[in-house]
Amino acid sequence: MEQKEKLLFLGCEMNAAGTEKSFLAFLSALDRERYDIELLLARAGGDLYHLLPKDIKVTEMPVGGEMFTLSGSNAASVIFRLFVRKNPLRLFEIFPYFVRMKLTPSKRSLIAMELWVHMMKKMPDHPGEYDAAIAYWGDKTMFYMVDKVKAKKKITWLHFDYANPPRSDQTYLPYFEACDGVVTVSDAVDHALKKKLPSIAHKCVMIENLIDRDSLYAMAKTAPTYTDGYTGTRIVSVMRICHQKGFDFIPEILGQLVKNGRELRWYIVGEGTEADVAYLTSECERLGVADRLVLLGTTPNPYGYLKDADLFVLPSRHEGKPISVEEAKAFAKPIVVGHYLSADEQLLSGELGLIAESDPTSLTEAIDQLVSSPDRRDELSRRLADYNRTTAVKSECEMAKFYDIMRKTSEKK
Repeated sequence: MEQKEKLLFLGCEMNAAGTEKSFLAFLSALDRERYDIELLLARAGGDLYHLLPKDIKVTEMPVGGEMFTLSGSNAASVIFRLFVRKNPLRLFEIFPYFVRMKLTPSKRSLIAMELWVHMMKKMPDHPGEYDAAIAYWGDKTMFYMVDKVKAKKKITWLHFDYANPPRSDQTYLPYFEACDGVVTVSDAVDHALKKKLPSIAHKCVMIENLIDRDSLYAMAKTAPTYTDGYTGTRIVSVMRICHQKGFDFIPEILGQLVKNGRELRWYIVGEGTEADVAYLTSECERLGVADRLVLLGTTPNPYGYLKDADLFVLPSRHEGKPISVEEAKAFAKPIVVGHYLSADEQLLSGELGLIAESDPTSLTEAIDQLVSSPDRRDELSRRLADYNRTTAVKSECEMAKFYDIMRKTSEKK
């Protein structure tokens, strides 16, 4: 019997988010006869952690895992605790980055990532050697994989629009070049990356995120759902409450829809920072629509809310190829999205849902079309149901692409 290859997947934590959901679907389809699988997490936790298959080895970074969950609010304290407290001279390394962020606030996120990479290099190497290492979360896990993991081949995933928000080619390109393969999750994401970084085009392979419709339907049967007895139109968004997702558009959209005489409530399944949630609720109160917004928090099983909603909305400014939209399609929900990179690809240029510009006025107009017209919503639901019946689950095809990457990179060694 041929010896199995040792695979190491690298992730941050198992939160109830799109990357984690697609990873679970990918794991379930991965051939156990070929591979011994280990998952290295920055933090061994999260709402979906209990769903990890029992036959894989899960380990947690013993040192520095907090680095992968840095935010603007905790970056200084985490870096101080992990590095400066142990070696006060590190302040001289860190100080110039903070000065640059202060002087050029428009480049704050780019400089912060440079600082992250600089400090990551201080972390210890991961022990062991693998046939392949796979940075499924991409981004920070790619940086760590390239610098800290010993493997015969290295593959990274790209789940987002590389150019939006802007990223530093100087930071990212050397790491992409060090990988044997770069997996993109949609044609639009693939084309955008190749256009921005043509020197790595030959490394790129598009592998769509997998979802298991039957599993979603089964989970929906035991999921929590609405208990408020509301009889108007229910809009649901499954998303983080953050700038990328366009959460700040919602108060203005709700205000205009109410002025238009629409009877609706907007439910959000997801969480955000204290500041963003406070802004959202206070703006709704200021505009007199606080009773039209319901924050449901996060849950590993949002499918009852999705199944029982009248309309799904994702007002994002930018995305790669969001899993939540694929899940809404699986439940044949009428959909409105902002015009992010893969929106046309996901909704077949508007045949399966409405695509608005990512601004409050355009989103309001699109949502109003569907809230005011049950017949239009029914038409979209029928199209989506037909699409689901005629579109086979692509797991075998997509996994074949991954196996091909593995084979080709092995042949090059």
